Amino acid sequence: MNSLTKETVDEILAAMDSFKVIAQELIDKLIVETNQPKKSEIIKGNYDLISNEELLNGEEHLTDNWYFYVHGEHCMFERNQLRILNT
Repeated sequence: MNSLTKETVDEILAAMDSFKVIAQELIDKLIVETNQPKKSEIIKGNYDLISNEELLNGEEHLTDNWYFYVHGEHCMFERNQLRILNT
């Protein structure tokens, strides 16, 4: 069995913490910017109640160009980024 160095473990844990922060920010954004019928339960952590609801801003995406899609118990986020080519 291979073992990881402390440095590698620390990097992995830091990456996991970063992903957790980003995920929570996106869930909070989704709660605030959509018309979730069970918002109070979702805020309590019942994320399986998140559904594909209309955005309150009337746009097709959350702020900062984040799109979301709920399928079953999974919520996927994707960011539409502009790509600028240097010429």
